[in-house]
Amino acid sequence: MKSKYFIITIDTEGDNIWKRVITSSGMREIQTENAKFVSRFQRLCEKYYFKPTYLVNYEMASAEPFVSQAKEWLRDGKCEIGMHMHAWNTPPVYHLPFNRKGHNPFAGEYPRRILWKKLSTMTEMLEDTFGERPTSHRGGRWYIDPWYIHALLKLGYRVDCSVTPGINWNKAIGNTMYGPDYSNFPREAYFMDRKKLDKAVKQSNMANSILQIPPTIMNTALSDRLQKALENPFDIKAIAREKIWLRPNGKNLKEMLYLVEKTRDRNYIEFMLHSSELMPGGSPVFVTEQAIEKLYSDMDILFSEIGKVRTGITLSEYTSLFKKEKLK
Repeated sequence: MKSKYFIITIDTEGDNIWKRVITSSGMREIQTENAKFVSRFQRLCEKYYFKPTYLVNYEMASAEPFVSQAKEWLRDGKCEIGMHMHAWNTPPVYHLPFNRKGHNPFAGEYPRRILWKKLSTMTEMLEDTFGERPTSHRGGRWYIDPWYIHALLKLGYRVDCSVTPGINWNKAIGNTMYGPDYSNFPREAYFMDRKKLDKAVKQSNMANSILQIPPTIMNTALSDRLQKALENPFDIKAIAREKIWLRPNGKNLKEMLYLVEKTRDRNYIEFMLHSSELMPGGSPVFVTEQAIEKLYSDMDILFSEIGKVRTGITLSEYTSLFKKEKLK
């Protein structure tokens, strides 16, 4: 593939999922007010001829006006609808024993027969709602495992973007288990071996595997780490672990532009954000209207820079091109 591509992924989910959903008295109600705020982001993408992939979870698959608008965008070829499953409220609901020290469960904490039903339900719901069977996926709380990938294959998925290369989630607790360790996983796209997700399959087995397209993450610039080390020499390990994501937080435009420049030779770069981060108060990160305006200002600058050298593409479109290239 001679062209350079830009993939936009939006975890399209309810408001403020950072707040614990499972409580001692049961599952709290999840609001979807952010469904009213996604259209502004879509317009920004269209300004630069980018096509976002909305990875949609259970509550947002029926949230208006997002659903009606997304149907139009999908019909006009301006986006893709994929799946993003939070296992806690996707039917059938299965109650895990409550752990007061825990947080929202990982998919891997549920019995596999229940998890299969959840994945099937979510896939069918998206197909019924949007008129197309989803082929792209990101796991809730960045979780996947070999069994999960095999289940996605059986359901017709072709691409996943759950792996966060260089990131270890072992301090992120679910109900009782801790998150996956992606520290040594590849940083660019590869077809995953179902038995060992950090290994690529042989070319002859590509048809029976899922393409992993990780979001773009890299280490903080050495010069920045050295400066921070001078400022705080007692925190060398933490400084060495610092990463730059292509993921805005209202304070990292400079770092994202640095990342864009440093990855100029890569075939693709992948941006991510949550739909709830597009609404004031929908996340802990962008609380005020002023914070949202700063977010859009940063994204406008970032997208403008990326648009000079890259073409917008969805996850599934990139998968088709990647596979053709590998089969040459």
